[in-house]
Formats: sequence, structure tokens, C-alpha cells
Amino acid sequence: MSPRTLLLATRLIAVLMLIASWPPRATSAQEAPIDITSEAYIVLNADTGEIYAERNMHEPLAPASLTKIFTTIEAIEAAPGNTVIVTDETDMVDWEATQVGFGPGESFTLTDLLYGMMVPSGNDAARAVARALGTQEGDSPAEGVSRFMERMNTRIQSMGLTDTTLVNPDGWGVDGHRSSAYDIATFTMYALQYPRFLEAISAPSYEMSGGYQLTNTNKRIDAQPDLIGSKTGYDDTAGYCLMQVARQGGTTIIAVTLNGAAPDYWYDDNRALLDYGFEQSAARAPGGGSDLQVARFLDPDAPAVAALAQPEARVFDALPVSAALGGEAHSASMAAASSGIASTGALSVVAVVVATFALLATGAIRAFRLASSGAPTRPA
Repeated sequence: MSPRTLLLATRLIAVLMLIASWPPRATSAQEAPIDITSEAYIVLNADTGEIYAERNMHEPLAPASLTKIFTTIEAIEAAPGNTVIVTDETDMVDWEATQVGFGPGESFTLTDLLYGMMVPSGNDAARAVARALGTQEGDSPAEGVSRFMERMNTRIQSMGLTDTTLVNPDGWGVDGHRSSAYDIATFTMYALQYPRFLEAISAPSYEMSGGYQLTNTNKRIDAQPDLIGSKTGYDDTAGYCLMQVARQGGTTIIAVTLNGAAPDYWYDDNRALLDYGFEQSAARAPGGGSDLQVARFLDPDAPAVAALAQPEARVFDALPVSAALGGEAHSASMAAASSGIASTGALSVVAVVVATFALLATGAIRAFRLASSGAPTRPA
């Protein structure tokens, strides 16, 4: 082996060892020292991922219409906003479910339907989006929705958010449909990269084509000057659920509360957590390091890049490139990869080149997908 190849191999092994030991051990977040009635909650810094307080944050619970946070991002990734969708009889929902109220055979842009999902929490809009964007030639409407849900669940699992299993695109009244405060808040960190998402969750009202006037289901959206977005959810199983994002100065805080209580305790819970998050952020010295537990997600595009690299260098057979973006879920893969390196004693030039290509390609794919979705290449 040439000295240059040995140097490259040594550097790569060092990187793998660093990744394998990441993230460092951190202090587990505690419950906030305030009265919170919701069954589960989390409050975190959207920029750093630091978790300031939580209760039952990994408990899989029914998320009701907070499901539409996931659905909106899957839709934004799937099609441009001017995509025309014609509604179908199968998109219609029962009268007691929140809805836009359109009928079958009406035409809307995807942008219209995204606002229809996020502003009045329209279950009919969510079903129309999933059916239209999931359907392939020859599919029934139900098969189209199923394809969309399969893609959405794959994205969520690829991000390392393992508390979540979603059965339908709206979250209304279905068994086995679960997520957690942690998964919802962490996914929202990812979702804030998309301006179309942020615009939809921040709108107090919206007028769809056809004259449909939409009003946000969050009745306090205009009463909180620092609020930059929210999503409400409710059904008999889930109770009252709320995700809110607030920004003060250069700090953005996300709070998620699940199974809250009426009449307005669920609003009070979430606001108190946002305030607590800002207090904790201000009390921590900038650049002083943190011993807090940190919410992290994997790049959902990374597994595809890893799959491209695998045939070229067997030393990486057990190493998904997604592991390079963090997460303890890949520690076993890291150990296997390290063992493979030790047993071979050396890395081929091809393996080094492939590893470098894969890591760079992950970032390139991420930038391309964000740009094509109208999002910046850095978090908003």
C-alpha cells in the first residue's frame, strides 16, 4: 500500500471511530418545573436540538391531525405547488371530521390543498393529496393512498424516528396509528427547512380557489406575537394535541403536547413550555457547550446513496452512509464496519473513493431536493 493510500485509510478509520462514538452521553431531560396536564410533551431548541424538558416523549400515542405535518412534507417532496389535483369521492370524510368541505370532481393546486390540510386541518385535503400523489397507472384510489403512506413511513423510519407508524394521511380515528412527542418535534425541526411548510403552518387564514375561506384551527395563533407556526389535532382517542413553533431574537423553540385537556389547558400547556424553553435557552451561555440530551434525525436521502456505494466496496456493506449524519441506531453497523476494517488490515483505493463520493453525494442530493422543493439549503 502506498503512503498516500495508507494516509487516506487512516483518516477514514478516524472518521468512522468518531462517528461510532457520537453522540456523546448527555444528561436526560427532566419534566419542566411547571404544571403541565398533557400526557406527553417535549420542548426543544429547533436550531441545536437541545431538549429542555419532556414527559413520556417516546411514548407512542395517537397524534390525531399532527399527522399532517408528516403528510405535508411528503407532498412537498413529491410534487411542485402548481400540480393540479382533482378531488374524488373517496376523499370525502364524515361530517364530524375537520374538513375543507369540497365535493368530488373539483380541481385545486397542491398548494391550495396544503393550506387546506394545515389551516382548517382538512382531512379531505390530506386524503386527496395522498391519493393523487401516490397513485400509479392502474391503481385504485386506496392503492394510491397506500403507496403514499408507504413512502411516508419509509422517510420517517429512514430518519431514525422509530416511535412513529402512520396508517392514514390525516390521523383521524384509526387503530395502530401512532407517533410520539419526540418524533413529531424532531420531524418539525427537519420540516422547518421548507418555506412552503412554514408558510402553511403560519397562516391565520387562506382563500382557496373556488372561494373556500379557510380559518386556522389554532384560535390563539394571532394572540402570540412570537409564534411562527402551529398545528392542532384532536380526536376521541388522541385528546387535544398541539405543535407550536415560536421565535424570539435568534432562538427558535418547538413545543409538542399530546393528549391534553379541555377547555384550554392544552393551549396553556404548550405556551408555558415555549416560555420555559426560551428561559432555558437564555440561561445557557453561548458556545459554552451543553450536557443536555439532543434531538437528532438522519438525512432520509442517505440510505439511497449508501445503496449506490455498496456494490463497489464490501468493507462498507454494514455501514449505511446515513450513519455519518448521526444517531445511536447505527452503532451496531459502525461496530461491524470497524471489525471489517480491522480484519482486512487495509482499505483499497476504490473503497476510499467510494466512501468520499457517498458522503459528498448525500449532501448534494439533500441540496438538490431542498432547492427543487423551494427550500433553502440551510435551515430557515
